[in-house]
Amino acid sequence: MLLKSPKHMAELFVLLNKFPTATYQNRELNEALNNALLLEEYEQPIIALGRYSIKDILYGRFYWYTKFLCQYETIYGRNVGMEQAQFKIIEAMDYAGIIDSDTLEAIEQELG
Repeated sequence: MLLKSPKHMAELFVLLNKFPTATYQNRELNEALNNALLLEEYEQPIIALGRYSIKDILYGRFYWYTKFLCQYETIYGRNVGMEQAQFKIIEAMDYAGIIDSDTLEAIEQELG
């Protein structure tokens, strides 16, 4: 299950007893960043819940980070360092042996 539903992400925040932060003035930018960071920083506790696999988490991270990156670039312009962080998620997928270029392309087309 791709963790791209705001409802599933809100549920994870509650289950992990974590709270989103407001880094930017833009609500959607904050939502995407908070969701991506939750999936990155709490990967093992999320797996321990028994509901989501590493594949679910990594593709969810890619989805939310790509959404954040697209919105960020629209508002503030391109940031090469942030683009590099997106490639690190893809590297993690490759390392885990779960990379699917069709799914990655579909996410980028949906959000781009």
